[in-house]
Amino acid sequence: MDSIGTTIRRLRRWRGLSLEQAAGLAGLSKGYLSKIETGRAPVDRRSTLVAIANALRVSLADITGDGLEIRDPAADSTVPAIRTALLDTDLDDGPPRGELRELIAEAQLLAAMRQANQEAEVGHRLPPLLTALHTHARQADALRALVTATHTTALLVKGLGSPDLAWIAADRGHAAAERLGEPEWIALAEFARTQALSGLGAHQRAGTLARRGLDVVPDDALDIRGALTLTTGFADTIVGGEPSGALDEAAGLAEHVENGNRHHLLFSPANVVLWRMSTALECGDHALAASLAETIDPAELAIDSRRTTYLIEHARALYGLRRPDEQVLDLLTQAERLGPVRTRSNAFAREIVATMLERARRESVVREARGLASRMGLLKTA
Repeated sequence: MDSIGTTIRRLRRWRGLSLEQAAGLAGLSKGYLSKIETGRAPVDRRSTLVAIANALRVSLADITGDGLEIRDPAADSTVPAIRTALLDTDLDDGPPRGELRELIAEAQLLAAMRQANQEAEVGHRLPPLLTALHTHARQADALRALVTATHTTALLVKGLGSPDLAWIAADRGHAAAERLGEPEWIALAEFARTQALSGLGAHQRAGTLARRGLDVVPDDALDIRGALTLTTGFADTIVGGEPSGALDEAAGLAEHVENGNRHHLLFSPANVVLWRMSTALECGDHALAASLAETIDPAELAIDSRRTTYLIEHARALYGLRRPDEQVLDLLTQAERLGPVRTRSNAFAREIVATMLERARRESVVREARGLASRMGLLKTA
């Protein structure tokens, strides 16, 4: 699988654009885009990826790739059945299949398993769950479970390189919430749609939907309000806005939440700091991100998926500060052990490894970087 820089160069030439033309359209300097294309500088911001994709008139997935050859084949093989389950059902299906109480429990279990980085097992069990829940959609409890299950689905397939399918899943959950008519669940489903949109690079639209969710979320649903507030702050960062107010508001809300993982959102003080790290990285403030990383006890993040993200973001911060490659590789290796699929398909982790390998000199660094690059599918094989 090509690095992002190699893919950008190929797509630029396919579009018939010179380096200067593409850089101008993306709002970048010609020198920086050249360094990205030749692997001498990593792409380290989502806004940069979005700008380049827009300049080349391609999707974000066209640049980052679907990562098919470096993920878990067992997880990837579940995507077609998930697609079929979503496309072959609607909220008026019947007659009811399965015991609703068991289906509700399954929806909760699979949400927790996804947070534990168990992608293949979750993907295998989602299609029959989605199909069965649609047949109970005349009952309120089934609609709530369907919001949960489609949220799980959206996050899973987004991570498996199917952002369009993630939107279909999240939008189905929103339809279920609208039929249910309960503001808390409508707001939760709106949050799921914002996460799907982020995978498509549609951050401005994600911010719009997050604010729409904030307009309806009940005052006592602090976890959902907090998650939506964080989304507005991060989306504003990518489109050039000011995120600090939203981040501060979310931090205040987190102090009053007793069970931030009630809806599998993990809205907690530690997770708000992790969002602050991601926002700092998007702003190019690697020093702040590294400083914030030192304040987080990974155990407080509670779930493996967020711990994996923490390790990747910490590595990004240290790499941006030009800390020793060994420190960065150690964090990425820890992340890979905890969440192989999440780490190997992360665009920024891949860029770090590709760039590091390009300039590495010490044998120990080359060996470790090549091993990780190989597992990421970045090394060409005969």
